Amino acid sequence: MDRLPAMTTAMARETRSGNEIDLEQRHRDGHEKETKKETWKRVYKKEATVTVDLMDLDDVRAVDIIISVTEKVGEGKILAVRPKQTRCYEVTLETEEDIEELMNGIIIKGKTCEVTRLQNRDFVVSFMHLPVYMDDEDILKKLEGWGVLPISKIKRRFYPGTNIEDGTRFVKTRFPREVISLPYSTKFVTAEGPQYFRVMHSQQVKTCRLCMSPEHMVKDCPQFICYKCNERGHMARDCRVVKCPDCEEVLSKCECWMGNEEEDEEGVSGQMHDGEKEQEEGTTTTQINETNENKDKGEQRKESYIQDKQSQQGGEAEMQIAETVEILLDKIEHQRIVNE
Repeated sequence: MDRLPAMTTAMARETRSGNEIDLEQRHRDGHEKETKKETWKRVYKKEATVTVDLMDLDDVRAVDIIISVTEKVGEGKILAVRPKQTRCYEVTLETEEDIEELMNGIIIKGKTCEVTRLQNRDFVVSFMHLPVYMDDEDILKKLEGWGVLPISKIKRRFYPGTNIEDGTRFVKTRFPREVISLPYSTKFVTAEGPQYFRVMHSQQVKTCRLCMSPEHMVKDCPQFICYKCNERGHMARDCRVVKCPDCEEVLSKCECWMGNEEEDEEGVSGQMHDGEKEQEEGTTTTQINETNENKDKGEQRKESYIQDKQSQQGGEAEMQIAETVEILLDKIEHQRIVNE
């Protein structure tokens, strides 16, 4: 009988000890969870959000979508599932990379449901008034060079009510994340030589034709150098460096006047060795006068050439205004294509 109280006391001690251990373990687990919450913060991105179209499916619940999406992207990647419309849900994942797994659709109740990005990167791109004999392969190569994926066949535009083409071709494309916009124009080789043609799509912004950056234009591109004057900041066709009116080379490469001066110096030097002193002085004076006259004529030709270039620039300004009007008309035509 004396052993019973002792056993009871021992069991009570063990129970208290076990409870204390469990309490400490719960405290540790709770602390770890709090630490994990502090280190991991939810970030909601519209770029990581997609829309799931249930089409003709009935009685679909949010849990059905969660199960289907989890099978594609893995556990713990879903941040939110929001009912958007009667047959549409909006799903937000942790990262934009995760939604790539859903772009081919998800299977719900045995049927494939379409998944589209909340921020659409699919655009109809129009190439305005191309030669009709140009091969579609040239357009596909251009898109490939930009890193843009065509997701439809290239179509041709016709004048309303006729089967006569106007040269414009359009194709539905998908832009990668690094491509914000396509350039306003691009070069194609035609039967008449290289020509630039207007490129149009919605949400288009000005970009550099060389590196596709929206931060600068091609004339300011660090990758571009004018081959005429070897300077940065402009194209050869827009080069404003003064040229020699005789050889049409920029002055830094011109050898015309330098050659004349060297010949004059050689002639003066030879005459000084052959003639008498008075004749040498007279000849030297004559040669110098002729050299000065040549220089004056050259400067006059340069001034005349510069004036002609300034007149041409005035004409180019008028042409730019006309091109702006044409661009506005092209935008109206492009919008009509998208609406169709």
